[in-house]
Amino acid sequence: MPIPGLHNQPEGATTDDLDDAATESPTDARSAGGAMAAGRPTAGARARRALERASDLRLDGGRAIALGAIGSVVAIALKTLLAAVLQGDPGHVLLLTAVVAAAWFGGLTGGISATVVALVVVLLLFDRQAVGADAGDHIRLALFLIAAVAIVPLVASRRAERDRLAGALEEVASLAEDIEARDARLELMLSASGTGFWEWDIMSGALVWSDAIFLQHGLPVSDHAPDFQAYLSSIHPDDRGGFEEAIAAALDGEDAFTLDFRLVWPDGSTHWTHCAGRVFRDRSGRAVRMIGTGQDVTERQRLMDERDVLLLDERLAGEFREAFMDVISHELRTPITTILGLTEILARPDRVDDPVARAAMLDDVRAESERLHHLVEDLLVLSRVERGRLTVESEPLEARRLLARIVEHEAADLPGLKVRLRMEDPLPIVAGEATYVTQIMRNLLGNAAKYTPPGTNVVVDARKEDDTVAIRVTDDGPGIPADSRQRIFELFYRDPASARTVAGSGIGLFVCTSLAEAMGGHMWVASPPGGGTEFGFKLRTVPDDETEAVEPTAPGPTPGT
Repeated sequence: MPIPGLHNQPEGATTDDLDDAATESPTDARSAGGAMAAGRPTAGARARRALERASDLRLDGGRAIALGAIGSVVAIALKTLLAAVLQGDPGHVLLLTAVVAAAWFGGLTGGISATVVALVVVLLLFDRQAVGADAGDHIRLALFLIAAVAIVPLVASRRAERDRLAGALEEVASLAEDIEARDARLELMLSASGTGFWEWDIMSGALVWSDAIFLQHGLPVSDHAPDFQAYLSSIHPDDRGGFEEAIAAALDGEDAFTLDFRLVWPDGSTHWTHCAGRVFRDRSGRAVRMIGTGQDVTERQRLMDERDVLLLDERLAGEFREAFMDVISHELRTPITTILGLTEILARPDRVDDPVARAAMLDDVRAESERLHHLVEDLLVLSRVERGRLTVESEPLEARRLLARIVEHEAADLPGLKVRLRMEDPLPIVAGEATYVTQIMRNLLGNAAKYTPPGTNVVVDARKEDDTVAIRVTDDGPGIPADSRQRIFELFYRDPASARTVAGSGIGLFVCTSLAEAMGGHMWVASPPGGGTEFGFKLRTVPDDETEAVEPTAPGPTPGT
């Protein structure tokens, strides 16, 4: 609005220029990261530049009257001087010019005061020179008065209109600067949280990105963002369909959307982003543009994945602890109860005098103690696996001597099995731990004795296969159903058919496969063509140049081959 007193107004700024600046959309008044990054000044900067070029004077009140009076006097003086020089009357052009200038700089007040003062001064001079005056002077004076009365309102109204537009321009400049300052603060806050903003012109497909959006896509900051189709190609192929569906739903009427999806950077790495957008429509309801924000949530997604893993681990650990306590309460109780009962009987005087009966009881105590010892060894391995602390310091082992010793010892305690050992000669040196190999073989032979009828034939076969030694334990028992073979190495799993008739903990085979993998091999189960079951595991061979450190083990008698 006009301000009383002296005002600075744009110099050389046309009404059309003021209209353009005053009607510029607030959305075009972007912050330095927006419009300036796009290569054009903001609305506030444009308006301020126009105002800075201003040099016009605008007088109100007494100053306008004084301007009109002084302007008229000066014009009459110049008119008189010019008449003397030209030896003729130059007319009232100078007076009319003074009136127009007074109307422009002083408004209607200045123009009227200039007209009145000019008329009064001219009439006074006319009265003094009445003798020499003629009808032409009267006509020229009348034309001057008519022209002045017609021109002063026009000039004053034009200047008032220009002043109103200039005032509107100043308000627009202030508003644009406020918006730009707010946008700068908003962009700073968004940048602090790793959030950027974007705008999509739906009709042309053009994108406008803030600096943060470029960085979130692994791209250098640029004045020009890629087009929409290029942006789609940067989305992970598995997430692209979901993104397109969310955009389509927003364009079809939902207007707003939020979505987490993956971006593939130019270097091939994958990063997560959280995108939120909103659709803007024209008066006909047609979607014309979309604006939104993007935030890199890769770290948050990683933490969520880790949390899910930890929750899963905790759930599995809870199930493990529950099953572990169940095994302890059942599997350990039986041998302990047997040992305790037998030792109490043996400890009572005069209760067991028969040496044969006493020897049988002692043999039962030994067997149950050995069973308890083996179960504790399995539980120790199980505990280390659960805590992720099962490690093996592999050493070179003579597979032939080790297997012969193991089979001899275990076969003596399993009279219900007919065990045969077949080994390729020679067998290479393998990498592993003798205690763990013994534990695997003991569990496999013990399972064969537990789940097959008395007199079952068991063949332990060892031979070189590529850079490993494959050890197979095959029986001719009833075999394992195909469904159970797929889960047989799972912790605490037992075949439903045999679990009803044979006691067990369901940890032996899990311990076997864990130990085999810890030694760098693997384990399998198969059903031989002739029936029965085959369990096998492989051990890595040791290169010839590393076999000098092998300490010979005393070979035991080799069972019949």
